[in-house]
Amino acid sequence: MDVSTWTGERAYSVYMGAPEDYSRSGESRSMGNDWTMPHEDPYEMGCPGAWYRSPFVLSLLRFYRDRDQQGNRIANPALDHCEDPLVHEAIVYLERHEESAIGEWLYQIHARRNQ
Repeated sequence: MDVSTWTGERAYSVYMGAPEDYSRSGESRSMGNDWTMPHEDPYEMGCPGAWYRSPFVLSLLRFYRDRDQQGNRIANPALDHCEDPLVHEAIVYLERHEESAIGEWLYQIHARRNQ
C-alpha cells in the first residue's frame, strides 16, 4: 500500500478499550477529573497507553520472557513453541521498550549522582 500521498483525511479517533483506572480517582488532571479516561490526552497524542492496556497486549503476556538475576531472558515454552510471527515480533517489540525504559531509568540515576 503506497502511503506517500496519504493526507490523514480518513483518520478517526477510536476508543481502544482501555480499562478504567481507579487508582487515579480524585486526582487533578489537565483533562479534568474524569479518572475513567486514559491519562494521556488522545487528541494531542493519540492514546499511547492503549498499547499496553489493550486486550491484544494482555493476550501476549503469556509469551513474555522473564529475566534471571543477571538480567538475561529466561526461555518461555509458550513462545518457543509459537509459530505466529506476529507474536514473536510483538514480544521483541515489548522487550525492546522494556530495555529502553531500563536504560532511561539508569541514565536518570547516573545523572542524579553526577549532580
